[in-house]
Amino acid sequence: MVEAFRLTTDGSDAARILNGILDGLVSLVDHDAAGVYVVDPLGARVSHSVARGCINPAPVDMAAPFEEHGVVGRVLATGEPVSLHDQPGVCEGREGAHSRLVVPLVGSRGRVRGALDLWSDRSSGYDRAAEEAVGVYASAVAATIENARLIAEVRDKRRLDSDLALARDVMEDLLPRATPTLAGFDIAGAHESSLAVGGDYYEFIPLPEDRWGVVIADVVGKGIAAALLVAAIRASIASLVGHELAVRAIMRRANRFFHESVEEGRYVTLFYMVLDVPARSLLYVNAGHVPPVLVRANGEVELLEEGGVPLGLFQAPRYFEGHATLAPGDVVGLYTDGIVEQTNPEGEEYGSSRLIATLREAGKAGATELCSRVMQDVHRFGAGRQTDDRTLVVIRSNADPAARRIPS
Repeated sequence: MVEAFRLTTDGSDAARILNGILDGLVSLVDHDAAGVYVVDPLGARVSHSVARGCINPAPVDMAAPFEEHGVVGRVLATGEPVSLHDQPGVCEGREGAHSRLVVPLVGSRGRVRGALDLWSDRSSGYDRAAEEAVGVYASAVAATIENARLIAEVRDKRRLDSDLALARDVMEDLLPRATPTLAGFDIAGAHESSLAVGGDYYEFIPLPEDRWGVVIADVVGKGIAAALLVAAIRASIASLVGHELAVRAIMRRANRFFHESVEEGRYVTLFYMVLDVPARSLLYVNAGHVPPVLVRANGEVELLEEGGVPLGLFQAPRYFEGHATLAPGDVVGLYTDGIVEQTNPEGEEYGSSRLIATLREAGKAGATELCSRVMQDVHRFGAGRQTDDRTLVVIRSNADPAARRIPS
């Protein structure tokens, strides 16, 4: 019996474990055939079974509901043992069987974890004492199954925690550690990770002729897989930008790379713009991303929507460029959906209107303060809850272009 219990926690081979449980019955009670059934963690279906002693045991349909498993199904459904006597043919494939005892594996809180099924060729093979002995054994087996599942859950949680920690490390390395200092502009960025790591990312790319590329993106999915996809798309964008391609051409080629490199159903929303510092203008393509907002100094609002579909969905979509000129006092806000889709306890979304209102009411506040105000407002709105990563980039056009210098 002890050896059978050891097998239930030592390895992942289900057949070997179940045979170990049947081994424990050999010295416990006389029987000519035996079977063991284990249900899934939800207790809805038979997940594993082994029969021993029947020449041609009936196959077990794992997807079938309990009522289709005959006597065993009745025991699994009710949690009550069943004893049959003087009934020939109680074991299909063993014509000599006349008696049968089916005992549930009842674990904590009365949850049925499976059943033990014994057959005997004797007409009155199982008395009350045999039923009690098998019942005690069944309780021990049920406890061992629960313990093994708990160990597996802890192991899986530790593995998940490790993956999430690795994903956070990857994402932290990908996010910029500082924002560029540009003449005539004030720039700041903010990023808050959720408990489940997502795929938000942003960066600033220096370009020739006093221009800067600005990227903000959100890869579908979470965890280490999303972080690795962010790394891939970041490397792709950096490589394409280095070839001095047009903005829409960069999007087309980035889409081709993503479409050919990742599994079907994976995609990324991405906004890329080129900020021309001397001309105080921007040229952009929005690949399915939540549209950045351009809040003019007079309070008017423009959405930067021109572009196309998210990267990776289609093989060769078309992308279109948009452009805008920035006047002193104008503010551009780039963000991910973790900000506008944050809900309050009543289920209402923060929405782009609240984001725009916060940017409008900022007056002459700098970019860093603007980022802080938005992030704090979203935090208050969500009552401290966060279900997705939040990323925000603010670019404010200063009144005095000479107020800030590009570092040498």
